[in-house]
Order: sequence, then C-alpha cells, then structure tokens
Amino acid sequence: MLRVEKPKLRLAVVPNHRDTWNGPLVVDIKNAVDEKMKEFAELFDLEIVTTDGIDFPQKVFHYGKRTFTFDKDIMMSDYGDAVLVAEYLKKQNIDALFIPFCGFGQEEAVAKVAKEMDVPVLIWGPRDPAPDGLKHRPLDTQCGMFAATKVLQRYGVTFTYIENCRIEEEAFKKGFGEFIATAQIVKAFRHARILQVAVRPQQFLSVMVNEAELLEKFGVELVPITESQFTNTVNTILETRGDEIDELVADIEKTLDMSRLKDKRIVAAVELGYMELAKKYQCTAIASDCWHMVHGAFGVSPCFIFGDLNDRGIPCACEEDLMAALCSLMAVAATNNKEASFVADLTIRHPENDNCELLWHCGPFAKQLKKPGTDGYIVEGGQGYYPLKEGELTVLRLDGLKGEYSLFCGKGTSIEGPETNGNYAWVEVDDWVHWEKKFMYGPYIHHVVGVFGDHRAAFQDACRYLGIRYDAAESPIF
Repeated sequence: MLRVEKPKLRLAVVPNHRDTWNGPLVVDIKNAVDEKMKEFAELFDLEIVTTDGIDFPQKVFHYGKRTFTFDKDIMMSDYGDAVLVAEYLKKQNIDALFIPFCGFGQEEAVAKVAKEMDVPVLIWGPRDPAPDGLKHRPLDTQCGMFAATKVLQRYGVTFTYIENCRIEEEAFKKGFGEFIATAQIVKAFRHARILQVAVRPQQFLSVMVNEAELLEKFGVELVPITESQFTNTVNTILETRGDEIDELVADIEKTLDMSRLKDKRIVAAVELGYMELAKKYQCTAIASDCWHMVHGAFGVSPCFIFGDLNDRGIPCACEEDLMAALCSLMAVAATNNKEASFVADLTIRHPENDNCELLWHCGPFAKQLKKPGTDGYIVEGGQGYYPLKEGELTVLRLDGLKGEYSLFCGKGTSIEGPETNGNYAWVEVDDWVHWEKKFMYGPYIHHVVGVFGDHRAAFQDACRYLGIRYDAAESPIF
C-alpha cells in the first residue's frame, strides 16, 4: 500500500556515574544498558545515538587526603564531560534523551546535558545489590537520582522517571515504552505543520482556532491552501498522472468495494491532490473543507478520501477542524506511527446502555480500523460505510479557550451496537454522564479523536512537556 513513512525516533543514550564511584559494577551496568538498547531499538523502532565515540579525558579527583586517577573513562562523570556530550548531541538531531545512572550519578553533568538538549528526558537507575556486610557500598544509585532530579527541577527541565528497578523487569520495559510514546507525541506536536485546505464551513464557529497563538505559543504552523490552488492541482493530476491514479484505485480495491462510485478515478485523483500538496509544503497533517469545495468541483464528497489518507500515514480531519488534525497527529504518534486514528462526532447515547455513546461520522475512518468480517464499501456520494473493530481505545479532544489549552483523555471500549450509516463505533465508558458534562462545560466541542489501545499514561506525560493541561476523563468537572 502507498504510505507516507515517518523517520524513526532518534534517542540519545548518555550513561553517567560519579567519579568517586568508578569500578567494575559501574561498567557492568553500562554494558547491560547497551545490550538492552540494542534489543529495544528493534522493538520500538528507534535510532540509538550513543556517546561511545566521545574521547572523555583523564580524570583526577581528590577525596579527603586521597587522590584518584583514571586513565580512561567510558561515560559522562563530570561537568567537563557534559559539555563535550552536549556539543556532540546538538549535531545529532536527537528527539529524546535517556540518562541511565550507572551508580550514584553526577547531578551537575546530568542537568547540563538535559538543559542544553531541550527534548524529553528519561531518568532511570537499577536497584543496587545487597550490601556486603560492613564493606563500602559501591553504587547507591537511587540516592544519586534523588539528588539529580531535584537539580533538574531547579534548571526547569521536565523529565520522566522510571521507578528504581532491575533492567530485566517488566516495570522497566513498560516505563521505557511509555516514554517512547511520550517522546513521539512531543515530537509530532512540536513539528506540526498542518495543511489547511479552503476555509471552514460558514456555520461551524465551533472549529475556529487562533492561528497566531498556535504559532507563538507552541510553534504549530498552519499552511493555508486556496480552493483554486487545490482544484488546479487535482486537474493537473487528472491530465498527466493516469498511471498513478490507476495504481491507487487498484490498491484501494484490494480491501474495499468501490463499485458504487460513478468515477473511481476522480476519487483517486483528489486523494493524490491532497498528498501532493502535503508533500510540497512538508505538512504532517491535513484539515480540509468537506462540504463544498471537492463536491462542487468534482461531484463527490471527500469523506472516504480522508479516511484513506489516515490509512496512508497522513492524519486528516474533516470540517476544517484544525485542532482535530493536530490531536490526530499526536494520537498516531502515540502508536509509534504504526496505526491510524479517527475523527468522530459524539452523536447519540446508546438506546439501552447508559454508559455507551455513538462515535460516528459520514465515512472518513481509515479502512484498517474496519471491523473484521464486515463488508466495507464506498457509497455513490463518496462516503465509506463500515463499522470499526471492537476493542480498547483512547478518546481525545485537544482544544483551546481564551489562551488556555486542554487535552481531554479517557479510555473506552468499542463494542457491538445497532447498525447505522457511515463509519461508527459504539464506545462504552465507566461513567458516560460524567463525560457528557465534561464536554458540555468545555472547552471542548463535539469532535473527538479515537485511537485503539490505552495511551493515557503517554498523553499525560506528554502534556507536561508541551505546557497543555491534561484533563483526565475521571477528573472533576469544575
């Protein structure tokens, strides 16, 4: 399938220790971290950047009347090392930073590197072995992390912490995976560049955004495209790129019935137009009019097209909902850019289940999310018709009001429910009335973003880095 692939997350791994705690156990911990990072690079699809190539200088330090000299150090252990590490990493275009403590750690060096990099930071150190009687304890790893995390706060550095545990434990794998999701969300948000095609439907005041504020506050860029520029792009594709149109039609028909459409090639050409403009302006997501422009120019609604764009790695929101497009970008990032999200209306309560709500829209949901065993198809008007699969999912809404931005985040389960048109999922939650009041009192609207899986921990963590209020579904309404 034609798909836009995202670059891998670049994670810098910077082991550290304090000079007075240099010994075989410190090296053993670093080696264990190195091996685990090789395993996790494949598991989480990462590019690992190490400091192994840095030539750390000889160390001489004094402890009371004693003097210690190390001919060679293999990791960061003082402020001078931190300067070298920061200079090196700035050239590596990293997205996140992992600082494992291989012993007590050097809080000054940790703070220097973390402050200089300005990326999500993960702090962890292993549990120490049992004391050997009255002998000197060689590590005291947890103690050093207590000191370092206070200094990070003094420097204004936001960080994520995995509990003091052994590297083989599930707690480490779980915490590491959640941090990678956090880092992906932060990266997607900070590099967001949204293609804004045409203008919002005249009546939709609810989807208005403050473009200048999004840029000034978060660095989020909107790229407006006029109706004439879009239609000219599609018409050029229709005239000159017939082979690509046929290829896209054939690809869609592998999984979905297009026979009800009057002209399948028009649908494919319009989709290629969106892809062409997103590529031209280096946009990471799309928000577009869907009521007038495409239908008026080409006689078909772009609903299914939006779903197929989501399928191919370009988050796309209808009804010119730019905040939904931005939230969709974050949702896809939480899956390590492996799965599609969807934008839905909150529409009606289940006729019998008081804690179940219909998440629905005309037909713009990615076909990869279709319920297995159901016949999916595109109706004559251009909308996709199929229910979504069942399973656990995260429901989100990012919105702003009077300069303050909040992310609603809750967990539900897609379950069996009454059949309806378009794309839909009946979603059961713990307390729908509480959710309903949350949305009524705001600052949210009726559009939400859904993504399968429970990603609440990553979104809560990401909001700390982004300066957005995290609004848990279960938190008080006022």
